[in-house]
Amino acid sequence: MSAPSSAPVSSRRPAAELRGVTRIWPGGVTALSEIDLTLPAASVVGLVGPNGGGKSTLLALLAGRLAPTTGSIRVLGHDPSRRRDRRELRRRIGYLTQDIALDNEMTGAETLSLFAVLHGVPQRQSRIRCDELTEQWGLGNHADRQVGTYSGGLKRRLHLALGGVVAFDVLLLDEPTTGLDAAGREVVWRWVDAHRGGGGTAVISTHDLAAAGSQCDAVIVVVGGRIVALGAPAQLLEKYGAADLAEVYTVLTGSPPDAPAPPNEKRRRR
Repeated sequence: MSAPSSAPVSSRRPAAELRGVTRIWPGGVTALSEIDLTLPAASVVGLVGPNGGGKSTLLALLAGRLAPTTGSIRVLGHDPSRRRDRRELRRRIGYLTQDIALDNEMTGAETLSLFAVLHGVPQRQSRIRCDELTEQWGLGNHADRQVGTYSGGLKRRLHLALGGVVAFDVLLLDEPTTGLDAAGREVVWRWVDAHRGGGGTAVISTHDLAAAGSQCDAVIVVVGGRIVALGAPAQLLEKYGAADLAEVYTVLTGSPPDAPAPPNEKRRRR
């Protein structure tokens, strides 16, 4: 399978550029290999592929949480490997991992307020924004409860709400819809769409191929640490003669995609 062209999917000034990026873990395991990629501004880009394919590593590199073993990365004109640039990027990038790291002793409202303080949001503005977020994410009836009493789905909603406290230029979201019901997934995609409408870029790792096909400007398929396909959903469907992204995924990976499971199903599997 040949690698796709590294040409940008848009003529806009890019939000990020990766050239020849390889990441090798200690012990010699290659997580990503020779990644050439241009991410346009004001766009939503979906990352799809099997578990262990390199999606989370790619997001961590863009966020500056990992450094490439070889190659170069520029995000918003900055080099994440440089300490000074990394400080600037942390102010402008919202990076939400799959792991939900919340203080169970704090309430939802306290969690949002603390995040706003840490990011320098003025107190009056913080109160207004936190109230908006509790309503947006359906947390209004739970805002004054300790996070430790939240269900898994509510914790996920609060975790995602933190990404909206500040108007980041770039959102990096690793499986944001995991553990959410249909209503929660819809809120995620509305949020991402509004972010794009405001000129921001979002990169989302997801197994929700139906939503990726309808909501993303471009889709990147990552398999075995390599980009095996990149393009607008319609372009990928035409290229592979597929009816939907699930068919494209199956052709490229050799197996059908995992459907996003509701929170209760995920808990039963454990």
